[in-house]
Amino acid sequence: MNGLNLSTLNLLLGPSGALALTRAAQAEPTEAKFLYALARLRKDFPANLARAAVETVLLRKKAAVKFTRAAEMFFLREALEVSSGEVIARYRAERFAKYDCVGDFGCGLGGDAIGLATANRTVVAIDNDPVRLRLAEENLKVYGHSGNFIEADLLTDVLPLVPAAFADPGRRSEGKRYLALQDYSPPPAELIARLPKNFPIGFKLAPGASWEDLALFPGEIEFIAVDGELKECVLWLGELRTTARRATLLNSAGIRHTLEAEEPDERRDQVEIGAYLYDPEAAVNRAGLVPNLASKIDATPIDAVVQILTADEHRPTPFATVYRVDAVLPLDSKKILAWLRAHDIGRITAVKRGSLADTDELQNKWKLSGATHRFVLFTRAASQQVAVIAERV
Repeated sequence: MNGLNLSTLNLLLGPSGALALTRAAQAEPTEAKFLYALARLRKDFPANLARAAVETVLLRKKAAVKFTRAAEMFFLREALEVSSGEVIARYRAERFAKYDCVGDFGCGLGGDAIGLATANRTVVAIDNDPVRLRLAEENLKVYGHSGNFIEADLLTDVLPLVPAAFADPGRRSEGKRYLALQDYSPPPAELIARLPKNFPIGFKLAPGASWEDLALFPGEIEFIAVDGELKECVLWLGELRTTARRATLLNSAGIRHTLEAEEPDERRDQVEIGAYLYDPEAAVNRAGLVPNLASKIDATPIDAVVQILTADEHRPTPFATVYRVDAVLPLDSKKILAWLRAHDIGRITAVKRGSLADTDELQNKWKLSGATHRFVLFTRAASQQVAVIAERV
């Protein structure tokens, strides 16, 4: 749906669009068969409507991992790629519990607006793209909600009077992705300058945002992962700040865990690898809270650089993948292979953490035929390259 304009979107939302969407779904399009499906639809519909319908069917399939009602929603490809899914949007909406009305600044296709409206907040959504604004309005209707939708530029137009807001600045332009906050559209600092002092606002940022940039803001930095995948960073300011650093783990079943601290704990001295290894979740790592996790589970680093912990006891934690150690070997292909064969290992899963090893090359060289499976963690311990053979607990 790249290049979708309001005229085509209005067609797509009308009776002819509904019929085109039905025909497009019947064609069962895939990325590889896009042109075939498009050719079928162009026999009965204008070219612009046919393309929009086929693209919508494709994007609805992709969006199913983010939205439970994706089959009824409307998307732009790029907007879908950067949008927040229901799990994160609903979690974040809880932060605005004390506010009856919340601004959604840079609403995109409406993912955050859906989360806020589902939490019974009145939503005032702003975007400078009329197509995305209309998409957000339609997608909110799919969930049985409505809001106020305003086409405006966040840096030049008059902003609505709302008691709090969530902002999702643009992080892409002409195919480029931006990590530096000053390259965002709008840059968070410039938008903050237009707001009242200590205004409660949250900013959705890329998970790769630098700590140098983040340190410029007196807020809470939260890294959020869903089903083990690091998704985003959120900067919370004003009354929305609850701590300095936070790592939050969510899953699609609604289970959540959070680790928070005003500052990282003092790092413990490294020790030799013990009976168990703890590989911290990416959100914990990015939040700089591995030392706090170490304190929480009474574990110790294995290296001054690699963020892996060890302990002689198994201490269950949602904040790390836990392995029971079978052997610690030097990074020597022949020695590792000999151990695997001697212990009837036929399949391995390689995990690389700060290692110089070419794990693909090693696995291609080894000819394993055993009956069992092990994880092999290629990493560093006390500044030495090692391979840790282990079972996941």
